[in-house]
Amino acid sequence: MTTQYPLITVQNVTKLKDIATIRHGWISGVLWSPDGHILAVATAGGLQLHIDGLGTIPTQAVATHEAPIKAIAFSQTGRLLATGSADTTVRLWRVDSVSHKVSERFVLTGHKDTVNAVAFSPGGTLLASASADKTIRLWNTEIGFQQAVLEGHSDEVTSVAFGLEGHLIVSGSRDTTLRLWDLKSETAGTKLGEHDDWVREIRVSPGGTVLASASKDMTVRLWDLYEAQQTAILQSHLNGADCVAFSPDGALLASGGREGRIRLWHVSSGALLSTIDAHEKPVMALDFNPTGTMLVSGSGDNTLKLWGVKG
Repeated sequence: MTTQYPLITVQNVTKLKDIATIRHGWISGVLWSPDGHILAVATAGGLQLHIDGLGTIPTQAVATHEAPIKAIAFSQTGRLLATGSADTTVRLWRVDSVSHKVSERFVLTGHKDTVNAVAFSPGGTLLASASADKTIRLWNTEIGFQQAVLEGHSDEVTSVAFGLEGHLIVSGSRDTTLRLWDLKSETAGTKLGEHDDWVREIRVSPGGTVLASASKDMTVRLWDLYEAQQTAILQSHLNGADCVAFSPDGALLASGGREGRIRLWHVSSGALLSTIDAHEKPVMALDFNPTGTMLVSGSGDNTLKLWGVKG
């Protein structure tokens, strides 16, 4: 997209409009690279990369796995990309700093079931993967070696993230709980709290201190990771919330749900700022671009949409 759009803020979020829509097949994840040059889309057919603009045809399509991709993550530098799949593997990819195209680095094996989520540590040397096999596995990204297996959830682990500058790992599960894992401890994760139904996705704020969790129980919840306590319950989406994303400054939270709507929230107050009837089917994935001028949504209606502020 060559058009420059204003920063999405608390004051103008009600002016968000659909600025581009393309059909993309089955979509499970969307994510911008840290420099904003790549929009990565996880699909049933592989990894689709839109480089320097959202075209109707991806710039690069990579047949990454033997089954649908369930998760994608960029390292903080943008030089590494990780994908997790229903084929039980995690794959690490190099990202070329000039062309922004990707090439395979490692295939990481060890999970016994679908890989639902992947997340890099702030330094990028550690990768966490969450699986339907009820475990979280930690991988050394420099040599492709499994360093640890974290066990404690009683059902599949659906999401994982690093918090507090990489000092802890947060996980969400189908067992309804959220857990904190101290990287220096070998004990089972400490229970942070729980939802009334299974946790579909978690995201940590850019500052690493606020956690947002989306659940089938129709709520999004906010948590203070320093205090290890819940700070807000947002009554968010009919039939369940599927995904969440923080704006780059951490002031806004976007949530997507089963009814096809996107809601925008003020993080500090928990106030609902705007509701968008975005898609005809569930909103499966959301992400703000690094400059905070666009929000991307992927849906079960097989469309990818970009949202920006228009007068």
